[in-house]
Amino acid sequence: MEVSTVQEEIDLVTDSPLGIEKTGLYTPFPVHAYRILGQAKEHIAKDVLLCLVSHLGYGKKNKRVKPSYGTICRETGRGRGSVAKGLRILEEFGFIRKLTIQKSQTRKQNIYYIQESCYQANLMNDKARSYLPLFGRCQCGAAVRQGEYGIGGDGYHHYGCGALVFPLKSRQKDVLVAEKIVDVGNGTYSQYLQSTDAPLRGSEN
Repeated sequence: MEVSTVQEEIDLVTDSPLGIEKTGLYTPFPVHAYRILGQAKEHIAKDVLLCLVSHLGYGKKNKRVKPSYGTICRETGRGRGSVAKGLRILEEFGFIRKLTIQKSQTRKQNIYYIQESCYQANLMNDKARSYLPLFGRCQCGAAVRQGEYGIGGDGYHHYGCGALVFPLKSRQKDVLVAEKIVDVGNGTYSQYLQSTDAPLRGSEN
């Protein structure tokens, strides 16, 4: 029996890469949607979404899954009423689309289409986007949330209008403090904030 030293064990743990391969059971975790639903305190919808996404792992190339209500209830540990509510929330947030097919006179089948907005914040609808954390304020006066800006040669730019975005030190919705003083027009950004009477657009939620 080979005996390893403590240092060898440490090297094995710290140096070995985590080898996760995309196999027939690979399932992409919907990080953005999961966080949004957590922020909205829609925990049942989180469980239902994870159940639906887990069924993507059976070798499917499309984003269509069709677990039965019984399967969703069993895998989430929720009742039928809770599952129905969770599915409705997911549709409202734009994370899934549901198609119901009449299989027979007495039997229907629901097909669920996982949406790209589960993985890309910039594709979310207004309801889901309202739960994204604030990142900064645009020169146009709009609140800029996570996933609504890109990085250019001269700083952050708002996807909405292309203007510069100034990151915030404080993430409070009503108190905006620039990360640094930046020229805006003929004055500084802090002077610009003090001089404008326009409310911050997009910070109502």
